[in-house]
Amino acid sequence: MLAPSEPVRLSAETMLSDLLKVHPEARPVFDRYGLRGCGGQHGPVETLRFFARSHGVEEARLLRELSEQIASPAPMNAGAVLATPALADAIYRRYLLAGIAVVLTAGATWGAYILWQIGFRGSFTGASINAINAHGHAQIYGWVGLFVMGFSLQAFPRLWHTDLWRPTLAVAAFLLMISGIAVRSIGMILPDVAWALPISMAGAGAELVSVALYCGILLMTFLRGEARANWRTQPYLGFAFSSLFYFFASGCLDLFHTYHTLAAVTRAELLWYVATYQAPLRDLQVHGLAMCMILGVSIRMLPALFEVPELSTRRGWWACGILNASIIGETLIFVAYRWTNNHVLAALLLLPWIGLLTSASMIALPWKLWRPFSVADRSGKFVRMAYLWLTISLVMLLLLPVYQTFSGIPFSHAYYGAIRHAITVGFVSLMIMGLGAKVVATLNGLDPRRLSSLFIPFALVNLGCFLRVSLQTLTDWHPAFFSFVGISGVLEVTGLTIWGIALVRIMLAGAAENEAASTSAKPARILPEHRVADVLAWFPQTEDVFYQFGFTLLKQPILRRTLARQVSLGQACSLRNVPLASLLEALNRAAGCTPPEPTEAEARPFELPAAEENCSTCADHQRCHV
Repeated sequence: MLAPSEPVRLSAETMLSDLLKVHPEARPVFDRYGLRGCGGQHGPVETLRFFARSHGVEEARLLRELSEQIASPAPMNAGAVLATPALADAIYRRYLLAGIAVVLTAGATWGAYILWQIGFRGSFTGASINAINAHGHAQIYGWVGLFVMGFSLQAFPRLWHTDLWRPTLAVAAFLLMISGIAVRSIGMILPDVAWALPISMAGAGAELVSVALYCGILLMTFLRGEARANWRTQPYLGFAFSSLFYFFASGCLDLFHTYHTLAAVTRAELLWYVATYQAPLRDLQVHGLAMCMILGVSIRMLPALFEVPELSTRRGWWACGILNASIIGETLIFVAYRWTNNHVLAALLLLPWIGLLTSASMIALPWKLWRPFSVADRSGKFVRMAYLWLTISLVMLLLLPVYQTFSGIPFSHAYYGAIRHAITVGFVSLMIMGLGAKVVATLNGLDPRRLSSLFIPFALVNLGCFLRVSLQTLTDWHPAFFSFVGISGVLEVTGLTIWGIALVRIMLAGAAENEAASTSAKPARILPEHRVADVLAWFPQTEDVFYQFGFTLLKQPILRRTLARQVSLGQACSLRNVPLASLLEALNRAAGCTPPEPTEAEARPFELPAAEENCSTCADHQRCHV
């Protein structure tokens, strides 16, 4: 590591954090390509080559712009807190923390409890279908959904070299999602009470609005980013936006399905709706939402993270087309089969199932994941094992007719459930665990090489998944295996708990560090770009000045802890039609600072962009619409 006084010779192997310690004036270059508030006070512990590769900027261009910035830096205020994250820069934390909380309560933990019930009763129909669906709902929306939302809202704007559109709407989407998950879960596990149906519908509606907001935010963010110009060469975008489509489509079908399962008046009616719509719903959620997003992120990120070969544009788009045709095909064919009871249609399901495996193979085979990655990282083992489980799940799906023939069971709950578990826990959850361990450490400025290898949670989740898939299948052949199937859930929950605690500690420590950094460097004088909350922290005696100028909302603790941390003095004056120069003069006088003559920029009124299309010219446009 370099001391702040030592010169830095720019090269691709220069550590970003070392460079910013010596040359903090270089930060605007990194911010332009997506650093903004991430990685702690000095940025992530990674080389310039890795930053360029992962953020989609030419290495030579990055080095050239850094050299120019260091040689002739733009005037900067030494007291400005450059590393403090804005609302959009830390949006991922609330989503990921909530996702961990859900999976360790109504998600995996509740599922493990249901599994013990099934084991004790010796039948997969021994647990209530509504309880099972409540568990599945929490896993999809609370575990997979929240992680997909948090990761994409954080990563995609940076990959597109733009700012998140309307970050306050992303907070609204988060609040709607967690409230919807809570309310709907309660209604689904208490189907016999009078208010179960209305609150379940209210929860499902809140979730659907949340998904619509999330999809709209990402779409608008994409339209104002650089990636829009060359989307044809970026097949990962096809996977990502397909995932958004399936997220919303599955939300619509889920609302319909939840209503009819809770409103069914007879068991026959309930079973018909479950048998007809449950499988297509899970296909849209697992193969559509989760698999599309993970494959897209893998195409974009794995070459940067682990130096595997980049997928050709042609191959990527073909894989995207085959995957989408397969997902839509398996959904429509299954529903048509149930409506007509035509077994020829059931046989046609093999075609989209072959397409699923073909698409995944086109993407993963060039990476040769059976070999260790050339880049050593604790997340690598999660990624490689996840793709093994994806292969197992898709091969088991193709062998479903063979299994039905040899077992003599027309439809095996055990075998079909094992297929689902292999992909939801083995593929989806392991990818969340692996990428989460990598991304969270990077965003909080920690070197993953100095952190725990996470081998214990890795081993526990894999062992639990293996026991669940194998023992659950074996229950078709002998009921004695029911006695042991519950162990798998305990192992998986234990592994997820250890992993979750490790990530929660990193995120909370990072949040505390950012909070401390935002108030540690007291400036010589108060400037327009300083945030309201920072000014109050640096100079508590300025509180009365804010009240005198009409900012009485600061008396409300919630607004002081939230909005005041995101709004600069210039923005606050514009919103309240307060003369900026007068406020600055009064604040500096109260703070004991002797301000010099105001500059031309300080003297003129602070104005927001007149129209949305001009927002890119705003110096702080990620927060200009708060």
